Amino acid sequence: MKLGACLGWGDFSKYEFAKQCGLDYGETDFTDITLASDEDFNEFCENIEKLQFPVLAANHFLPGHLKLVGKDVDEKVLAEFLEKGLKRASVLGIQSVVFGSGAARSFKDDYTMEKANEDMTKFLKGIVSPIASKYDVNVVIEPLSTGETSMIHTVKDGVDFAEKADFNHIYGLADLFHVCNNKDDIDGIGDFVGKIKHAHIAEPETRVFPNKNADESVNDIYKRFLVALKKAGCETLTIEARTDDFFADLPEAIEVLKEMQNA
Repeated sequence: MKLGACLGWGDFSKYEFAKQCGLDYGETDFTDITLASDEDFNEFCENIEKLQFPVLAANHFLPGHLKLVGKDVDEKVLAEFLEKGLKRASVLGIQSVVFGSGAARSFKDDYTMEKANEDMTKFLKGIVSPIASKYDVNVVIEPLSTGETSMIHTVKDGVDFAEKADFNHIYGLADLFHVCNNKDDIDGIGDFVGKIKHAHIAEPETRVFPNKNADESVNDIYKRFLVALKKAGCETLTIEARTDDFFADLPEAIEVLKEMQNA
């Protein structure tokens, strides 16, 4: 399983540092690459090519105002946004685009969950899957904490929607912070063999970078999560965490996680 980190879009020094630290890849921002000018996008691609450091994942699938469920869905605008973004993701060599976008998939109390599920299935199967297939990029559905969005809160929820899209370039994702926050089944993630392509990791309570100061209970959670991901056949794991000093915290996080992976 390859190890990466969320590096954003604007600060290329993070990509250079991540390579120096021995990470396998970087994770960028999908909305940023979609909205970037041709000049800025081409410059980013040129820098990545010169650095010879792959960008295999991207997060921030959709801005919050592009609604996927409810009464204000504009399928044409959604399709145009994803056509541009997934084409650019393909150019960069991105394998997995993370579909979190809690605001985009939230809906008001006067809208039923049944209708929301129908909207989501229609969006994934009718819009996302055909475009993702066209550019051979996977979209991985991220369960979010219950306070962040109206739907898809467990790894099983995400996998179930991927199944409705026939796993046609749509798969599940496991994020340790959300798994723990929602009291989801860590060990059960291993049962989704071939259905989880990508994962996110952070300290399960404070969401900071993994570090050597964690107590044994936290280290045990990390180990269980890594074992479950390996069992499921997950291909990439990104450090997605809070930090006050990226350049100090990243090397320690890498060391901690690689020791556990090799244990």
